[in-house]
Amino acid sequence: MTEHACILVTGGTGYVGARLVPKLLASGYRVRVLDAQFFPNGLNRFLGDTRLELVRGDIRDQAIVERALSGINAVIHLAAVANDPSFNTDPALSRSINFDCLPYLVKTAKRLGCQRFIYASSASVYGINNEPIVDENQPCLPITDYNRYKAEGEKILFDITGPSFETVAVRAATVCGWSPRQRLDLTVNILTANALANGKITVFGGQQYRPNVHINDLCRIYTLLVQRESLGSLCGRAVNVGQENHSVADIAMQVKGIVDSYYNANIPIATAASDDVRSYRLDSSLVRRELDFQFVHTIRDAVLEICEQWQSGWFNDSRNILTDPRYHNLLNIQSADWSFASSVSCPC
Repeated sequence: MTEHACILVTGGTGYVGARLVPKLLASGYRVRVLDAQFFPNGLNRFLGDTRLELVRGDIRDQAIVERALSGINAVIHLAAVANDPSFNTDPALSRSINFDCLPYLVKTAKRLGCQRFIYASSASVYGINNEPIVDENQPCLPITDYNRYKAEGEKILFDITGPSFETVAVRAATVCGWSPRQRLDLTVNILTANALANGKITVFGGQQYRPNVHINDLCRIYTLLVQRESLGSLCGRAVNVGQENHSVADIAMQVKGIVDSYYNANIPIATAASDDVRSYRLDSSLVRRELDFQFVHTIRDAVLEICEQWQSGWFNDSRNILTDPRYHNLLNIQSADWSFASSVSCPC
């Protein structure tokens, strides 16, 4: 897709969006962001950029969606109630945001001339899988509603794929690393936050395998999917995006080693029971091969980023980062009103 195209990023002020939108701007694109802003805006430092248009609105508001899609060449759909605990807090509300509004969004994008739709799915659609590797040929066996609606969202998208409307679903591994709209409820991030704030790490379960992807590598993938002249063989398909597959216990040991070294400490690790049985090892050969993509960031990079921000004082305005709703989706949805459908006019 040529430079100066206009990209709509839904949920673009969030954890991933706050790292992705600057990459798109740096690549020469105009970016329109549609976000309800239930969390603090992760793009505040870019508000003076004339190529960035920020629309505060609810993805379920069809009038807002219609106007936000006007003149758009590609959509990166990130907006969602993210993770199982948050989804389960209010399943009806979560379904309305993650799934019920998707058919209108996708069909309207196609009707208004959008050429490409990139959907943020999740590697969690694989559920429990003991295969040595889980590639895109493995069946989706979601075990939670959050996973199930991500998988069903892919079907909605692929059903209207055509020559003038390319689609792809990104099945991202568990994301880690620093963002201006930081999340600390993701495996690597929360283990690091515990080590920094509590001086100890608690591992729930530990034998479950988790694939991981650094937030910067994930944003590089999204940017590449926009930049390609054509999606080619990836059109109408789901692609895995993950690099390192480790058990949660092993991730905790990695975090301990890095934090110990950074602070010359000796962080203890405790283990507790967990009912989270999701476990799978992700294979991302397809995206490596078809996009000629190399993952360049690691769990170590993610932990060091968070340590550096902690050391810099970025978290100093929080009494306790482990209970601050700004950093935890579940705590945020429990403390805020996510039910509104915005009537704010789009300034397009």
